[in-house]
Amino acid sequence: MFKEYFIDLWFSEHEADIFKALFILWTKPASTIAKYLWMERTGVYKILQKLTKENLVYETNKDWIKHFFIPNIEILKTYTEKKINKYKELNTNYENIKSELQEFENKKNKNFPKITIFDSNSWIINIHNDIIETTLKNKYISIKLFASNIIDSQVTIPSNLKKSSIDLFKNLKSNNISIETFLWNGVMLMENITKTYDIEIMEKLPASNSAINIFIVWNIIYIIIFKESSFWIKIESEDLAYTMHFLFDKIQYKD
Repeated sequence: MFKEYFIDLWFSEHEADIFKALFILWTKPASTIAKYLWMERTGVYKILQKLTKENLVYETNKDWIKHFFIPNIEILKTYTEKKINKYKELNTNYENIKSELQEFENKKNKNFPKITIFDSNSWIINIHNDIIETTLKNKYISIKLFASNIIDSQVTIPSNLKKSSIDLFKNLKSNNISIETFLWNGVMLMENITKTYDIEIMEKLPASNSAINIFIVWNIIYIIIFKESSFWIKIESEDLAYTMHFLFDKIQYKD
């Protein structure tokens, strides 16, 4: 029972054994404690020195030899109460050190991408709403869109996906948001790139058979891949968004 208690105070088994032996033997030098426990004297001496610094053990000199002793068992209670008070103080000061360290955390994570992934058709409305809210909240007047526009993808499109896409473009248009759109056209494969600002063309974009929409809303990238069970990825990364803006600006397209 005693050993478990002492270990719970963040001491080792050896330290518990030495403390108990010293209490039993009363005032003794490290050599006597070492013989009693069948331990090496130097190691015992170091532990007694540690316990002395913790104010659990006291020392005195007898015939020029250092002896150690425990004045009374209540010293353990005093030690525990001091620890309790110290931890209460630390808990009280937690918010102060938290705010101090949070500054470093914020600097460390400033450019670390935040990625959100969903894989359900029901989430398409949420991502479209997120695009609108992000655009309006930050008062952006223009966003970019890369979209595959392959005839092979113009198959039967679930009504909820089509309606959500049309609503997205109409909503952006009604708020005077310009959409710089790059269309990767083709029959079965992507063959060439054209550029448009025409909302009516955007409303007719395919939304099935692995069609892809990539929206760049300043420093956020939204990737939507339309499949039987569509999925989308939202990447919040200033560095990646900057690269995507640069690539789109350098794209060679047909008029």
